[in-house]
Formats: sequence, C-alpha cells, structure tokens
Amino acid sequence: MEAIPIRNPFPGAVSLLIASTSSTQSEARRLAARLPGGSPFPPGSVVAAEEQSAGRGRFPERKWVSESGKNLLCTVFLDPSAASLPGLPIRIGSALCAAADLYAKGLSGLSAPRSCLKWPNDLMIGDRKAAGILCEAGSSGVFAGVGLNCNQVSFPSDLELGATSLARELGREVSRWALLELFLAELAAALGDENWRRSAEGRLWKRGETATFFPGRESSDQRSGRGALQGKLVGIDGEGSLLFRKKGAIVTRAYPAGELRAGH
Repeated sequence: MEAIPIRNPFPGAVSLLIASTSSTQSEARRLAARLPGGSPFPPGSVVAAEEQSAGRGRFPERKWVSESGKNLLCTVFLDPSAASLPGLPIRIGSALCAAADLYAKGLSGLSAPRSCLKWPNDLMIGDRKAAGILCEAGSSGVFAGVGLNCNQVSFPSDLELGATSLARELGREVSRWALLELFLAELAAALGDENWRRSAEGRLWKRGETATFFPGRESSDQRSGRGALQGKLVGIDGEGSLLFRKKGAIVTRAYPAGELRAGH
C-alpha cells in the first residue's frame, strides 16, 4: 500500500493505492475500522486499486470487469452524517461527471464529449456507460465506490456495445490520478451544494425524452407486477428519486429505486 500523490481537499484525509484487492469497498471498510499501526482513516480518505477480483455493481448479479492498471477503481469514505444528505448518490454521480468533463475539456477544449448522469449511478457518454457508482452506508460511515473506465479500450463481447472509456472517446490516454484529484474536489463541493438538484438535472441522461423504467421493489408498481413502464423522464425530486410520467398519465410520480433504459 502506498500514498497517491494528489491533493485531497478533505481535512486530514489520506489517499492510498493497493496493488490488488477483492474490491475497494471491502478494503475501505477494513481501513475505516483501523489502518495498520492504528492510524486513522478520516472522512474523505480514498483507497484505490490497480485491480480488483470481485468488483460489483448495484445489483448482486452484476460484476464490474476492469483490466489491471487501466481504470480508476476506488472507494471514498465519508462521514456517517453524509448518509442523511438528500440525493447523496446523485451528488456523487454529478461530481464524477463534472470531474470527467473538466478533464476532457482540458485535453480537447470545446470538442470534448460531455458526460451525463444516468439515474441513479452511472456515467454515460452518449448511450455508452463509462462509470458506475456503488454507494453503501455502514456503522462507521458511507462508502462511495467508483469504477471509471479510463484507459481500457476493449471490452468483453457482452459489454462491447454498451461500454466505453475516456481514452476511447478522447482518442488518447488519460491520467487516473488527475481524474481522482478532480473528482475529490468536485465531491467536496457537491456535499455542501444547496443547488445539487439543479446541477444534477442539468446532467440527467434522457431528461425530457421517452424512456423505459423498471420500478424497484420499493415501488407499488413493482409489487403489483406491472413491470416496465413507458413514458417520459421528467427529472429528480428533492430526495433524489426519479420523476417519471407514464405514457398517457397526467400525474408525474417519484420513484426511489429502479432501473432506467432508453427508448421503448
């Protein structure tokens, strides 16, 4: 384990790199409990890995596949109070989008492709996924896991059509640590941003367009077995829930969980 030479805006926080781990989420939980030698792991601290053997997504059956040393695989540890912030996963996703865009603009200027936030936790470039976020709360705090495709340019056949990376989009290799530094700065700002909802809606993938939505188990639509909903993605509410209006409906409903897909 070694220190990553970046600026971390969180007071007292550390930024660490490990060669290999099962997942940075598990590693961050261990470090939050106690670093070797009794050193603290303050809020805002981050642990990154060159490779992970059991990276996972929001759903148990989904794995995060990444080439060793190519991408940004990390978990940021946040204070327990962050769990009470409205729309926390949305704030984290918006911060990652902002960081990616700042970096891309620095390389390619106005020609850089703009990233979008696919509710609730994916970074999209066009209709391809470039990053995913896994936000989990524990007794010691909140663990925000990030997998951002940086320099990987080829993907397994089942992911090839739906995945991309910053290097693929920009046509050049990118710096993972410069992106991490930008992300931490944007995240620190987003946690205290009273206008987070406006910022997030400005980046919301497919906002105002026709989409397909699969409500989560928390939704009455899911419990009643209605399955996929067709309609328009309106925005997000003050708690971070998706605002979606079913085709033919007058009322827009808020959904706290589910999965969004483009088109019909």
